Amino acid sequence: MGISVLFTDLDGTLLDAGGRLGPRAAEVVTRLRALGVPVVPVTSKSENELRTWLGVLDAGGTGVFENGAGLVTPAGVQVLPAAVPVARLRRILDGAARRRGLRILPLDRIPDPALAALTGLRGDAIDQARRRVWDLPFLAPDGSGDALEDEIGRVRNVRLVRGGIFWHLCGRHDKADAVPRVCDLFRRSGRTVGLGDAPNDARFLAAVDVAVVLPGESGPDARLLAALPGARVAPAPGGEGWAAAVTALLEEEAA
Repeated sequence: MGISVLFTDLDGTLLDAGGRLGPRAAEVVTRLRALGVPVVPVTSKSENELRTWLGVLDAGGTGVFENGAGLVTPAGVQVLPAAVPVARLRRILDGAARRRGLRILPLDRIPDPALAALTGLRGDAIDQARRRVWDLPFLAPDGSGDALEDEIGRVRNVRLVRGGIFWHLCGRHDKADAVPRVCDLFRRSGRTVGLGDAPNDARFLAAVDVAVVLPGESGPDARLLAALPGARVAPAPGGEGWAAAVTALLEEEAA
């Protein structure tokens, strides 16, 4: 049985440091495209950023943006009913930070040089990352997670999610919400595959048939492994590990 749809996170998973698509990963994407396997980015990136990568990958034209707030498909954009506008999210976050005395720094308030150092983004890519509509990424002091979760847990219709670099405040939606919608869109037989590296990938990886965890430089995220005890672990971080893991799956299918 072949791969029906391949769902993948971008930063820290398909992409290398600095948000680059490496040559080995690009070769495997080309192979998947030739096999007719849709490559569906499932990302916390903005819709603008997602559209850029859909053009680069050219493998199905479908992706999920802002932690499951919406989908881009060949037929247009679908925004989930649970999505909350970023202006309201900002008011909620500012209130929580004020009550707890925390210094919170949303992504769009981080100076360009600091954001470039954190993410590897440059120029227009930084502008695209700041065009948030339904998801608010932010930096918080180490050790403040419990206080934030306690505050946000008291607010209806929003949730706090931990990503690779940033915390995210969003509506009560998740990357996993898009998996059945995408499968219905393509209606292909075979196994669904998902690849991710951070805790905000856990639920969408649990929703596919084969889950692959991408390690960081110091190994795979322990929280992600605990949530996915049956997951495979790629042999290397980023695009190299992504390419190796997907190649192994394709070879299994061909055997």
